[in-house]
Amino acid sequence: MASSIIAREELRKLVKELPFQEIADTPTVKYYTDWKVYEKLMDLDYAESVDTLPEHLTKSIQHKPAIHLGSDLTVSVLPKGVKAEKFDLETVASMEGLKPFTLVRADGGRMQAYHALRFNLGVKITVEPGTDFGSLAIASLGGQGYLGHHIVIEVGEGAKGEIIYIDYSVSPGLKTTVVEARLGRDAEVEVTNIVLHSSRSAVYTLRGFEVLDKASLKQYYLISGGRMTRFQDDNLLDGRLSSLKALASTVARPNTASDVIISSLHNGPESDGEVRARGVVVGNGYLAQRGVAMLGETARLAASEVESYIFLLSEKGKGYAVPVLEIHTGEITRAGHSAAVASLAEDTIFYLKSRGLDDKDIVTLVMEGITRFSGVLEKMEIPFNWLINLE
Repeated sequence: MASSIIAREELRKLVKELPFQEIADTPTVKYYTDWKVYEKLMDLDYAESVDTLPEHLTKSIQHKPAIHLGSDLTVSVLPKGVKAEKFDLETVASMEGLKPFTLVRADGGRMQAYHALRFNLGVKITVEPGTDFGSLAIASLGGQGYLGHHIVIEVGEGAKGEIIYIDYSVSPGLKTTVVEARLGRDAEVEVTNIVLHSSRSAVYTLRGFEVLDKASLKQYYLISGGRMTRFQDDNLLDGRLSSLKALASTVARPNTASDVIISSLHNGPESDGEVRARGVVVGNGYLAQRGVAMLGETARLAASEVESYIFLLSEKGKGYAVPVLEIHTGEITRAGHSAAVASLAEDTIFYLKSRGLDDKDIVTLVMEGITRFSGVLEKMEIPFNWLINLE
């Protein structure tokens, strides 16, 4: 997946010439992202006003994020053993260790080239080997206009800790975010992802997490998309005995559209991946929820499970649960996938109403159950009513 940094003139050319996607997605041969939304916003000026994190989120992390990306970078008190340095495209060549556009491609599509050309803020976060860094909170905020954030995270061998990643965008505008992270040998990292967008904001997010020998990555997601949200997480299990556990709760509120892709990509022998997602669609919301498991030729004795389930709570809503399983090695431990899109059965509705619940109560009950699946809502003490009423 590696790509060398491309000159700005070449990037401008790629933005004009590259398609948003090379080919339609298989197996359904369908584009799940409405790329026209992004295309209409690509000429926006840089945002001068930036969204403010609501009290519900700052309270949940007990203090302001240690790393705060808006129109500029703010770094407060970092955990012991953690460093953060600002960068732009011109300074990438002089950086040490993991560099931008190592785990994702700058020329991988029009939005990636656009991000490389225009991103206004980059930060590299380094965790020293053997560090127990506790909890590190990172916030990426939207604004009224365009904002582009690029985050590189290098976790040293044997380091342990939690990253709280907040992606919050409510203003009319466009934000692109790329995150590239590498977990060194024997590292153990848990990432709590809070992704909240309003029906006025369009956000494109591409993330690559590389997991090396015997390293462990746990990802927990609460995703409620906006006008158009494309959120793609490629978890690269490149090391022997590397592991991934991913649990996602996704919500498509009225007048919002989300394309969520969570992948477990195996190259390491005896690697183990698990991706489980639950989604709910309300009103005329749109949700594509895609889980991908790919076991490469070198992933001998690997194991991978992918499942995706969506509940439709309105006849106006649309949901697509798409599991993809590719096996390129002749010897695996196990591999499986499952998916379903369903509405509440009439007998279930009848039973709930017989217990005194009305239609609104039933919708709320199902939504709350789905949003609690990943554990993020309870852990971060985010009020459910506030979440579902985000405009």
